Amino acid sequence: MTGSAAGKPRRRLSTEAREQQIVEGAVQFFSEQGLAGQMRDLAKEIGITHPLLYHYFPTKQALIERVYEEVYLGRWKREWEQWVVDAGVPLERRLTRFYIDYARTILTRDWVRILLLSGMNDSYIPRKYLALLKRRLFPLIIRETRVHLGRPSSRKLDDAELEHLWGLHGGIFYIGIRVFIYGQAFPRNLDRIIGDRVHAFMKGAGDIFVT
Repeated sequence: MTGSAAGKPRRRLSTEAREQQIVEGAVQFFSEQGLAGQMRDLAKEIGITHPLLYHYFPTKQALIERVYEEVYLGRWKREWEQWVVDAGVPLERRLTRFYIDYARTILTRDWVRILLLSGMNDSYIPRKYLALLKRRLFPLIIRETRVHLGRPSSRKLDDAELEHLWGLHGGIFYIGIRVFIYGQAFPRNLDRIIGDRVHAFMKGAGDIFVT
């Protein structure tokens, strides 16, 4: 058989399409190799030249920042915060709704592995993402839990309250670790698991949250 795909001229991409190709390739590459992976190897993996990669992203850090925006900020939903504070819905139902949707959004191979591999490299992505949680989500959940319990809602966040919330939040993330790091099967009834964990959080909150 004469001729091959390798002999065909490459299709020229627009600037936007080429940049998106690089970002998507970087997401897959970093999810396997970690952020210590070399840009030269990434270019080879994507099928572009090393200089072309640097034309779009002059530094590796610029590309990592773009990956963070794509994988983490790009999947953050503003309605999550609205669901948490919707006083017309019982708190346990609000948190269950939020965490089911949150889990379905984050429990993917790239989201979990990049976060962990970055943590073992320079912690850049975990630092940024955890700051986002502490700024936009955790204060809302703790405040609404205090209101639910009839406790003062405006006090500074308490370490014990935060640890109790981390037990819920981190336990959901750990499902992704089991699946995408340890190679275990994905839970068959994720919604039931999330509901049980939110229920346990609510049951324990009364003994932990500040009076």
